[in-house]
Amino acid sequence: MNLTTALARETTIAEALRAVDEAIGDEVPGEQAFRIIAAIKALRPNRSPEVAELERIDYLEMVQRNARAAWNSRYAAGSIGPEYDAVAGVDTPLGRLKALTWRRVWRGGKIAWASEYYLDDDPVSITEIRAAGLAQRPTTRNRRKKQTG
Repeated sequence: MNLTTALARETTIAEALRAVDEAIGDEVPGEQAFRIIAAIKALRPNRSPEVAELERIDYLEMVQRNARAAWNSRYAAGSIGPEYDAVAGVDTPLGRLKALTWRRVWRGGKIAWASEYYLDDDPVSITEIRAAGLAQRPTTRNRRKKQTG
């Protein structure tokens, strides 16, 4: 199952659970409601994300920050290039989001961070990360475009 299909499946399951929750409302759920919820949760492959907080979490920012910290703790400030990389990850409701991060020289001699992202060891783009709801803020490139545009 590819990432887009998995995300669509998770969204459908989450919507079904929300619909059941709305239908139950403030009433005490009966045995039939528990059976429906159990049947919906059984559609998830080997995991059932639990909601621990109501606040949205920016997993992309968290993994980027962790990867940069890992890189800085491992290498000296003068180490630049893909051969000097660090890996960090965070657990999300959809699986483990990992970032492979390195520093490189950008145009004009500026130093920039570069990263590759993986969700459960499958390559994933920032667009897919955002579509999954794992990123809560626009990327640096998008923020700069909005400021100048």
